Amino acid sequence: MEFETLGQWHDNWAWVLLSAPDHFRDIRTDGLIPDQQAALIDAFDQLRLGFHFAERKLNDFRLTKIAAELIEMSLEYYLSGDPKAGAHALQECEGLIWQGRKQKVKYGIEAERRAFGENILYAGIVPSHFPFEGTEADLGPDQALLLPLAMKWSRAYQEQWKDFKYFSWIIDRAGFVWRLSVEPREDEHPVLRPAQRSRGFKRLKELGQSGDIRACVLMEILGPHGDGLVCYDLEEIGRPQVSARQLFKRLESGIHYEGLRYHLDERKILPLEPD
Repeated sequence: MEFETLGQWHDNWAWVLLSAPDHFRDIRTDGLIPDQQAALIDAFDQLRLGFHFAERKLNDFRLTKIAAELIEMSLEYYLSGDPKAGAHALQECEGLIWQGRKQKVKYGIEAERRAFGENILYAGIVPSHFPFEGTEADLGPDQALLLPLAMKWSRAYQEQWKDFKYFSWIIDRAGFVWRLSVEPREDEHPVLRPAQRSRGFKRLKELGQSGDIRACVLMEILGPHGDGLVCYDLEEIGRPQVSARQLFKRLESGIHYEGLRYHLDERKILPLEPD
């Protein structure tokens, strides 16, 4: 596969994260590929093929080498039978390249040591105990309220083939729920045009730091128009961030959704205190 844009390459990350290590499917038959290990190795070859996009985006020799090492570490973890470490190393690499996905340093410490023999950028940093994979039980009460709301709204738009990428819902300090929307309506406040995820993230960060909200969800769809991955990044005061992720596929019978997977991390939008 040749990637023409950074966005196409990023879409491929979502596919790898949701398919690795043993859920790679044949797009012609929609069945599992018989040799999953070969499919895994091929998927990482595709990541390497588009790595020139990371080099240009990072424009930093040391960070570029760390990112490349994280990809290799991720594959090694997968092949050694540790899929959680494999996924989290790949997610940490994703966060180096796309700042909206940035995570606390964990696997990057070892990646820098492997690449350069010493830690300079990450010298003295204690690895975070995040991220790790959780379950629905890890959702706080506000997160549990926002997730089905965002899922219902997202699916309604997909079934109508409406074009959208990013939207957000918030719970304000008084407990009212609002949608940060495309077009202003009298019953919606505050209003945001979600043309870029970074704009949505910035606005939510402003609301969080000002103390105006106590919970939020930033919804994103990755992938081409059709099949893809929908991510619901949920934050709540006093709880870890929960990124609920779900693959979907358009079939003649309708849209098929895989089961949700829950990734826990430190909050990025709401203040870290109080906990």
